Amino acid sequence: MFNLKLTPMRILLFSSFVFISSAMAQNDKIQESCNSVTNLFNEGDIDGALEEARWCVTQLEQLKQGQTSSYFKDTIDGYVGGKLDSQQAMGMSIIERTYTKDDNSIQVSLSGGVSNIAASALEAFASFGVNATPGKKIRIQRRTATLNNQSNNPQLLVTLKSGGVLTFESSQVTEDTLVAFAKSFPVAELDDSRK
Repeated sequence: MFNLKLTPMRILLFSSFVFISSAMAQNDKIQESCNSVTNLFNEGDIDGALEEARWCVTQLEQLKQGQTSSYFKDTIDGYVGGKLDSQQAMGMSIIERTYTKDDNSIQVSLSGGVSNIAASALEAFASFGVNATPGKKIRIQRRTATLNNQSNNPQLLVTLKSGGVLTFESSQVTEDTLVAFAKSFPVAELDDSRK
């Protein structure tokens, strides 16, 4: 009979193995789906190839969105993240998470295009929108941001180099607190991961 004492190291190793196995299985499914497009095309099944190609793209988009979501850390600047909400429709994606500390909360949302065409269109719109938005221009991790405080509800819009807008807003904290939170958020890492 084996005597397996659960030590923190063994638990960590087991958890890592399960995570890596799950990621490899997901990658295998995506690769299988994408490879089947060519096989169906070579067999003359154009409709099947188109359907499988759409599924391949959907899986790749979900994988990319999952990678982006990982930058919405569980804890930032003493604030604890709530439920992560991720939506995707018509080539656009929105990821949202509310962070709370004491009785204060800050909502963070990322709006962006999943495909290059949608991302480019959103980038042009976002650039126009941020430039047209009234407020004070500031820099957050070498990205242009607009701080707007109407009705004592500060909102900070950060234009990402990869396309899209990262928005920080709250009705419970001051402008300075909101800006400090945004500076602690991994804005540049998230942005660079999407290029």
